[in-house]
Amino acid sequence: MSVFSSCLEVGFFKNISDQVPVGVMVIEPCSLQIVYLNKVASLLVDTLRRRFPAVRGSALSGAIFKEAIPRLYELITQFDGISNAVRITFGEDVLDFSLSRVMMESDSSVALLIMWQQVAQQIRAEEELLRLTCYDRLTGLQNRSTFIKELTKALSSPPEPEASAGLFFVDLDGFKLINDSHGYAIGDRVLNVIARRLEIIGREQKGCVGRTGGDEFALFVPHCTQETAEALACHIIRTAQDPIILPDGGSHQIGASVGIALSSHYKISSEALLAQAHMALYDIKTKNKGNHCVFVPRMECEHRHRAELEEMLREVLPQKRNMFVFYQPIVELCSQRVVGYEALIRWYYPKRGWISPNDFIPVAEESGLIQELDRFVLTTACHEAMRWQNGAYVAVNVSATYLGQSALPELVRVTLAETKLHPKRLNIEITETALLRHKAESIRDLRALRDIGVGISLDDFGTGFSSLSHLCSFPFDKIKIDKSFVQESEERNDCVAIIRTVVQLGKALDARTVAEGVETQTHYDLIKADGCSLGQGYFFGKPAPSQTDVVRVQQIMESLQA
Repeated sequence: MSVFSSCLEVGFFKNISDQVPVGVMVIEPCSLQIVYLNKVASLLVDTLRRRFPAVRGSALSGAIFKEAIPRLYELITQFDGISNAVRITFGEDVLDFSLSRVMMESDSSVALLIMWQQVAQQIRAEEELLRLTCYDRLTGLQNRSTFIKELTKALSSPPEPEASAGLFFVDLDGFKLINDSHGYAIGDRVLNVIARRLEIIGREQKGCVGRTGGDEFALFVPHCTQETAEALACHIIRTAQDPIILPDGGSHQIGASVGIALSSHYKISSEALLAQAHMALYDIKTKNKGNHCVFVPRMECEHRHRAELEEMLREVLPQKRNMFVFYQPIVELCSQRVVGYEALIRWYYPKRGWISPNDFIPVAEESGLIQELDRFVLTTACHEAMRWQNGAYVAVNVSATYLGQSALPELVRVTLAETKLHPKRLNIEITETALLRHKAESIRDLRALRDIGVGISLDDFGTGFSSLSHLCSFPFDKIKIDKSFVQESEERNDCVAIIRTVVQLGKALDARTVAEGVETQTHYDLIKADGCSLGQGYFFGKPAPSQTDVVRVQQIMESLQA
């Protein structure tokens, strides 16, 4: 060993090995004598002697690891000449050891070379990278890509007999309002609380949970029936509705809607199952939010129909081909005089015929095309109003996406300047839902519109998120009573009571009331007796095209009858 040892003590080798951040140790395999230690290796040996009294006075040999690092000692004593590597936890640290043979050409001596490095920091960095790439930073749940991978893996396992795999898409109702009214910090807290609640449900169901979007979560349950799936969806909704305690001691409550996709076989792809759950969620959000819905094939047809409508809209919007603005009269009840017209968009597509606004307006809102439609209606209506000899005003509906973005007042200002229409002859109609999206910003926009001189109407009052606070937040010129109350007034006394209450409320607030949906003499007599200022509906006149468009519309109608 003397020749071997002398070789190891060569200054050049020692200087290099002492400078690397890796432990280097050479052991004679028969006697276990340690014949070389670099600085890092010496520090480890010193640490062992301090921490373990049993090895404090031991000779410098491989036996020093027997008490302190038994796994390493086992590898040393059983080394068979084949290179080996092992990761060993040592206290709070983690060490990667590698063992290999060293043969000296001078005397054919064989030794055991042990090298190691501390990897705890590297492991923590790897874990952090994994967390950032695979998990949602805010909630710690799986992110969308990780959830899909887990879902794909889970779908590869066969289900229990007569059971299905269940995928639940959970969307929080009114979450944007929390962010807008309470700030993002409170919004983040709500998301974290909901995430923890879903995490508990996921563990109970032996499934996985992920955050797939801003306020959207997904839960996969490997084995369930439709009955148990619907019961679980109800449980998720109730759990989400439990009050959330805020840092200031207050609390907040939020709702949830759940879309469910079930697969009785596990041959469906994860992407297809996700799409089905999302379609079910969309269906319940548009029809009855705060509830759950199970995917059925008709939803796929509806989804395809919406996609086709969006494609058609994108095709015709640049030139507004076969898009028209119709006008429905608004009558002053006391004088029987037409004092205004509501501008209503209409769309004819040759392969589909007339497409209902109830079909294409929601698609335009979802796809971001609604503002272009709004601009078209506003500009067209203002130009048309300049041709009216009776000086009537024109009422234009504005979508929720436009209000609160600071763009609407400037659009109105530019349009009025371009068309030369007096501001008093333009009335902007907004819904309470639009007002809720960005309430403070929306009020700011309404005040800017009022400064321009246009009138402001609160549309469809009495439905949706109706609240007296909305009437107090801004001095509306007109309050439009939703047509459902007027049309059901013949059979329902409560609808009559609501109409009377809104009329009295309008008088107290110095706002005129407009009753929509007036279709019969009975409707007319009722709203007039109750004191409504204005009426609108088929009783007074149906929506009709402008003089500019009447010929083209007539041609379309004749072609449909042919």
